[in-house]
Amino acid sequence: MSSTVADREPAAAPEREMLIELVGLHARVLLRMPWVQSFLVLGIGLVIFRYVRPVFFFGWGALTVCIETLRSRYAAYVLRRGYDIDPKRVHAVFVALAALAGAAIGAGAALFLPQLPILSQALFGAILLTIPAAGVAVSQSSRYILAAYAISILLPASSTWGFLYRSQFLAVAALTILLWAVLILVAADGDKLLLRSVMIRHERDRLVRDLEQRNADVRVAMAQAEQSAQARARVLAAASHDLRQPLHALSVYSAVLAAHPAPETLSEVSQNIDQIVRALGNLLNGLLDLSRLSAGYYVPELQDLALDRLIAGVCAEYERPAAQKGLSLKHDLSSIRLVGDAVAIGRIVRNLIDNAIKYTDQGEVRVATHLERLGPAPRAVLSVTDTGKGIPARELSRIFEEFYQLDNPGRDRSRGVGLGLAIVQRLCELIGATVSVESAVGRGTCFRVSMPAILSEGAVLEQTPSSVAEASLQGKRVYVLDDELDILKSMSTLLAVWGITVTTAESPRVADLIFERHGAPDLMIVDLRLGEQEHGAHVAERLQRAYGSFPVLITTGETSSDALHQANECNYTLLQKPIAAEVLRRAMVAAVASGKTPPSMPEPPLERTAVEGSHVVG
Repeated sequence: MSSTVADREPAAAPEREMLIELVGLHARVLLRMPWVQSFLVLGIGLVIFRYVRPVFFFGWGALTVCIETLRSRYAAYVLRRGYDIDPKRVHAVFVALAALAGAAIGAGAALFLPQLPILSQALFGAILLTIPAAGVAVSQSSRYILAAYAISILLPASSTWGFLYRSQFLAVAALTILLWAVLILVAADGDKLLLRSVMIRHERDRLVRDLEQRNADVRVAMAQAEQSAQARARVLAAASHDLRQPLHALSVYSAVLAAHPAPETLSEVSQNIDQIVRALGNLLNGLLDLSRLSAGYYVPELQDLALDRLIAGVCAEYERPAAQKGLSLKHDLSSIRLVGDAVAIGRIVRNLIDNAIKYTDQGEVRVATHLERLGPAPRAVLSVTDTGKGIPARELSRIFEEFYQLDNPGRDRSRGVGLGLAIVQRLCELIGATVSVESAVGRGTCFRVSMPAILSEGAVLEQTPSSVAEASLQGKRVYVLDDELDILKSMSTLLAVWGITVTTAESPRVADLIFERHGAPDLMIVDLRLGEQEHGAHVAERLQRAYGSFPVLITTGETSSDALHQANECNYTLLQKPIAAEVLRRAMVAAVASGKTPPSMPEPPLERTAVEGSHVVG
């Protein structure tokens, strides 16, 4: 009982723990007391048996042994109960039983002392005085048990002795009180020592528990680190393959272009290069998104939104790709209003619909939403169901792994790169949603996403203003500031094709000269991290103060926490490299049409970095 007190009752106070310890130890000692009392009665009998009536002696001996047997049986009961006891109540019972046992032994003094000769009286009295002293060990330093046991023996013994020898009454009474007080003080000191040992063990056990918890945390952290290392190795291996293949194809097409092919071959090579660049852009965008999500750089921006309108807009984007495969894209959207991150939710819907279209050859893809009221708070449930090939049960646990694709051992890039569902899972974790999947081979698959923070159902939100209408960029003056010459050349070529007057600068110093000669532009595109110490956003702010307000777009290829923090703090529209051509043109149209710097980013980086079927520049 004493070895696991702290383990079983870690929250117990030291005093209560000490009392449990004390009654446990006392109970163990009491198991032996019937035998000890039997030998004591036998020893006393050798001294007084010849002088007393046998019936009285045997009756007295049987009484004391029976009481000790009663104490022993109760002690055994307490030990069987273990820690399912009330220690205060058990301790009180032990005090009462100790008083009863002491009274039975003390009764022997009143019965036998008057019948004994002086020498036997002295010997019997010495034995009676020794028994309370031995009770210190039996009581296990409980001053209450010892006090009850000792006074029940000493009071009848000293009273009988004083009655027989009246001249010694006061001396015997004083010595009895002194002996009783000394025994209690000794027991009290043992009580304090026991309490101190329990407190020491209590602190030791707490330290052991803390150490075990820290060891468990370290093991969990090590397991997570090992899983992360394995995941990184898996991602790098798959990414290496998926990057080497298209780069090899690009090198071959570069050699073809250098050979001055025929016009029809040039057209075919151009189309193939465009497809490869799209695939590379999608792969890099997926890796960047996955990196930001895993590193915690993306912070959800909560806002009041209409879920049905958001999903309806995404469905409209995929009607053409679905029709090209002969699929029917249907949606059944309940009017649901919630608080959430529109960018993250939109990305989840896009990836699930895109995945369904890729793995469905005939039939339909159905998108639905409804309000679920099973728990204390309602939840919005999005389901994307297809009639595709389905997923075997043994593969369901792997579909959210990076670069895992079912039935695509050849890594066909037309079927994606295998990052969509991994990004879905990370986004769901970020916004507090849960994603689940049900599938049957040959019948199709259903993904369900459950999202919290529902406000109401059937609510009508104010109409948001429509997107900025397409405006012509013909003849606009655009300055491009970037420290990468290849990016300056490619941007200059693309913008010139769009009919834009382009002026490029490879440093803030050159940008200052351009502004001095030509003034402010219709739009400035500046890289966030320049080769010099000055920050791209700082350059734009400085030039606006000097030449007046003009629209600014910030581009960046950085993914570190510091760079993203700086980018998120600036008030300019942010475009994450690589930038899809359609995204670049849309951002430029919006900036030029507004005639000033947009107050916030129209498309957060996570949304902008992956646009299906787009040409990537920079």
